[in-house]
Amino acid sequence: MGDIKSNVVVVNDLRVEKLREYLMQIIDGILTDTNYQINANMLSADVNNYSLDKIPVSSVVEKWVIGYEIHKDVFAFRSRNNYSQDTIDNLLNVGFFEVFENIIKNNNENKVLPDIQGIQSIQCLNCGSMNYADTNTAEFEIQIQIEYMEV
Repeated sequence: MGDIKSNVVVVNDLRVEKLREYLMQIIDGILTDTNYQINANMLSADVNNYSLDKIPVSSVVEKWVIGYEIHKDVFAFRSRNNYSQDTIDNLLNVGFFEVFENIIKNNNENKVLPDIQGIQSIQCLNCGSMNYADTNTAEFEIQIQIEYMEV
């Protein structure tokens, strides 16, 4: 693939970047160690690392005769965390996603939404769960959906 023209694809205007910024604000309120990174479509082997991966789904939710459309994007929000046989560590990992899901739900109810043009809602489609574990780390995932209006 050749170089992408940065004047055509403006990263700061992308929905995924706006969602990423929103999630960073939420994570900052949950974690004591704010030395983390949220990547796009890339979860590294390092702990305290996150990735926001767009899931291919049909994007049109509703079409109106007057030209408006409601669309959706679905993302897998993945993390790599410390993992061990210590029950407390593993409860903290599960607890992170429980708190994260509650914040998203409360924010949605109070219309605290990502700065995305036409956004209507944000929600978690499932609870955070572990997908994979090795000796010292585990990968967790929760799916997030945003709905937004396009003219």
